[in-house]
Amino acid sequence: MNPTIRPLSADERRMLAAARLVAVESAPYLAHALFSVRPLAAVGLATFAVDRSWRLYVDPATLAEWGPQVAGAVLVHEACHLIRDHAGRADSLPGPVDHDRWNLATDAAINDDLIRAGLPLPEWVVTPDSLGLPDAGIEESYYAAIAPQPPQTDVGCGSGAGDPRQPWEPSPGDAQMPGLDEGQVTITRRKVAHDIRDTVATGRGTVPAGMARWASKELAPATVPWRKVLAGMVRRAAALTAGRITYTYTRPGRRRLPRIVTPAMRAPRVTVAVVIDTSGSMTRADLDTALAEVSGVIKAVGGTVQVIVCDAHAERARTVRNARDVKLIGGGGTDMRVGIEAAEALNPAPNVIVVLTDGDTPWPSAPTRARLIAVLTRDRGMSRLPTWARGIHVPV
Repeated sequence: MNPTIRPLSADERRMLAAARLVAVESAPYLAHALFSVRPLAAVGLATFAVDRSWRLYVDPATLAEWGPQVAGAVLVHEACHLIRDHAGRADSLPGPVDHDRWNLATDAAINDDLIRAGLPLPEWVVTPDSLGLPDAGIEESYYAAIAPQPPQTDVGCGSGAGDPRQPWEPSPGDAQMPGLDEGQVTITRRKVAHDIRDTVATGRGTVPAGMARWASKELAPATVPWRKVLAGMVRRAAALTAGRITYTYTRPGRRRLPRIVTPAMRAPRVTVAVVIDTSGSMTRADLDTALAEVSGVIKAVGGTVQVIVCDAHAERARTVRNARDVKLIGGGGTDMRVGIEAAEALNPAPNVIVVLTDGDTPWPSAPTRARLIAVLTRDRGMSRLPTWARGIHVPV
């Protein structure tokens, strides 16, 4: 029997709020994810589940039965399915996916971490030990080691954990019961990854090894050597020969001469504008790659960059110091010419414009005043680039 999906009542929201506070106290580095999910009542579900749009389905009877401690631990479990992209990873498994095996593999990997962190999970949860598997493994390895499973009739942890989409789930664009879009999901995952990394670095609390491993992979450094690329670009843009620099009297030079103030040497500062393709053709993996490259550009310039998100319409430029500050808005058609034109209109005008796109876009017919670097997540788009632009392929 399909559960009945409806908004939570006031009493149910209070019970869920208590469970969420327990979850945040147990795993504070997941707070952003725990407050980003969109909760709904799922009467008759007999458990909790999540879908690909980050809706959280809660059976009110189960919520009351478990109480805030156990329910809070299960909320952490469901959030882990979402931030570790178990739905997307299921899509990448070879051959027809055995969803029941994948559910066991992901549950075991998550619960292994949560038990080590001391969360009070129900006694019946799946663990590596209960499956005869080693501790501290990864989901794909567990999936390969688990024997094929007979078909199950239960929901598992939902389509957000890699199970098939259920007929009672609202559609991704349901206006009455909205979820998160791909841009919001990407930003949320990266925010959580930063929070995990910061927690590990400061030594506050205990982050399970699996969570730390995921965050490290999520925040992998940019593929493009941006410092080298931008240095070459600004030398050409400023008509300077390689290795040449300018002089400034804003601070004295190191050379000491009697009664003479010598100037210090200073390299010309490059101004960069970044245009991010947020059209409907950009997948979650494309957006993840784009944000990683934004981090690389910011690090290379040593300060801030102007970021414009663009599908067929360019949003207002935002000055950002960290890729986590980027707001991915879009989902429509694709025309990077609009974003490039908006970048050229900035004051001060950029020396370099970096466009992060899958390449499925028209390009300006005439050279831009700024040097243009097109970072493409799809190799097929390289042939469409104008000859005066520099193209770099970064596989997702």
